[in-house]
Amino acid sequence: MPKQKGSKDTYYIVRGADLPEVFLKVMEVKRLLDQGRAPSVNEAVKRVGLSRSAYYKYRQSIRALKTLEEGAVTAVLIVMEHLERVAPLCFETFFEAGAEILSFLQSPPVDGLVHVMVTYRTDGNAWPDDVLVYRLSQTRGVVQVQSLRRA
Repeated sequence: MPKQKGSKDTYYIVRGADLPEVFLKVMEVKRLLDQGRAPSVNEAVKRVGLSRSAYYKYRQSIRALKTLEEGAVTAVLIVMEHLERVAPLCFETFFEAGAEILSFLQSPPVDGLVHVMVTYRTDGNAWPDDVLVYRLSQTRGVVQVQSLRRA
């Protein structure tokens, strides 16, 4: 039955073994891309044995239950000046973005710069990653921001 305009989506929880093979392959492509084990969608679908059109048709239709419950986990590497207020300003940006910081790893200062890796979780209400990276890069004292998530 076709979806009617304005109707809400209905979701189901289905055991993976009961899913059609195309959905399992789409999830495998997503896993390869998220883990950086495939450099592109083309490469990932070739490895899995799925057509690009099938991937693009179903990629929004299936998602791991864990991803729905917890949100996407991403990491960024921030190079910042070793100044008192730079890290708190970055934290404020994460909180404004609606991100939950999971871990914060900081290197000792070298030549007046500190390298910080922040792992964070976002949900559907948060800023897109590119917006967050841009806002972080505009923070006073931040020299460079690099997202460690691959699209």
